[in-house]
Amino acid sequence: MRIMRAKNTNDYYTEDFKFMVNIVIFNSMGFFFFNFLIPIVARINMNSSATEVGIIISLITIGLIMSSSFVGFLVDRTNSKRNLVMIGSFGRAAAYFVIYLAIVVNSLFILGIGTLILGFLAGFFWIPLDTLVAQKSSKDHRSHAYGKRDSANAIGQIIGGLVGFGIFFGLSAINANPFFLYSAFLLYGIMNLIAGVLFYTKVDETIKFYDEKVQNNNNSLESPENTSSVITKIMIIGMIILSCVILLSSVNHTLARPYLNIYILENITDEMGFVILAYFPTALFATFLAPRLGKLADKIPPAIGIPILASSGALMTWLLISTTNIWMFTGLLLVDLTIGMSAGLIFINLMSRINIKHRGKIMSLSSFFTNLGSSIGPILGGLAYDSLGSAAPFIISIFVELLIIPLYLIIIKILIPYAEESYT
Repeated sequence: MRIMRAKNTNDYYTEDFKFMVNIVIFNSMGFFFFNFLIPIVARINMNSSATEVGIIISLITIGLIMSSSFVGFLVDRTNSKRNLVMIGSFGRAAAYFVIYLAIVVNSLFILGIGTLILGFLAGFFWIPLDTLVAQKSSKDHRSHAYGKRDSANAIGQIIGGLVGFGIFFGLSAINANPFFLYSAFLLYGIMNLIAGVLFYTKVDETIKFYDEKVQNNNNSLESPENTSSVITKIMIIGMIILSCVILLSSVNHTLARPYLNIYILENITDEMGFVILAYFPTALFATFLAPRLGKLADKIPPAIGIPILASSGALMTWLLISTTNIWMFTGLLLVDLTIGMSAGLIFINLMSRINIKHRGKIMSLSSFFTNLGSSIGPILGGLAYDSLGSAAPFIISIFVELLIIPLYLIIIKILIPYAEESYT
């Protein structure tokens, strides 16, 4: 195993960290185009109800649930995480090809299959990648490291979105045949194939960042007083509560988010061009903001940061559904995105510190409950949208977000004192 020490105060990552994170750009190119258009295609082209749209959206997370239930164990046991990332990249490529076929033949069933495959193989990509991000970065700059990953993700979405919508609108003036309009999905598949090959051939997973503080902390954890059954029971209780919080948070996050574009089209403007312009700034903002938010998140104690951000997120959701101006909506969405990204970086930082040896399993546990909630949320949101009105998913989301703040504080109080990588 090769170990990297920080050469100076600005060297907080291994030599191949930047290249590894930048590969995410290739993998993420199709997400914005997929996430924006699929609900509209299912709703308009395939005449689906909001509930059916919710089911289609949930299939991607159902696939993630299936893979995240065991990928974490593979990450901790396998000698090559690169193999898992490559499998994930190749599988996502195949999924985009199936999704393209579904749109061309206008089949909701095939669309569901492609979406399920996309989610299942995403687990093979993100869980080992997040584990590698943790082992190739300093614990004191971990949120910044994940912010760089998020930034690469946003850059990929912007590039993919520009290409996808460029093809869509460019060809729509010539030929409205779906075979041409949605051909960007073929390009996204090819980009994932390239990403898999690059990751496997260029990333050296034996290089790990050496942190003397963490090493000393691990040595102290081996003492008898730190292996008592009392601590074990506390940790188990903390992990159970943590799982519940992850589940509820994910349900809350996906109750309304999948219906934002539909909500705009049905309540604010029916011009798709304006809707796209309302969404694109959020991705552009994320590109430059994610690493900076990571630096800020590294300095904020979770006990302070997460409750403040959660309550602020609830406020932003209420303001979003209170405006009828598309540009005001865009501004509020930018703030909401900032809040959500900051909370997510603080939370994944906490997750990566709990246990180093079983980091893959913990990431997998987080992924499992996140995706279980993400599969439930869109369906509940769709039912609320159909039966209670277009604002119902957003209103429910506000109350849920406020209710889970006390649970956040409990798990922070329980887990942080026993984390292998401390906050000091």
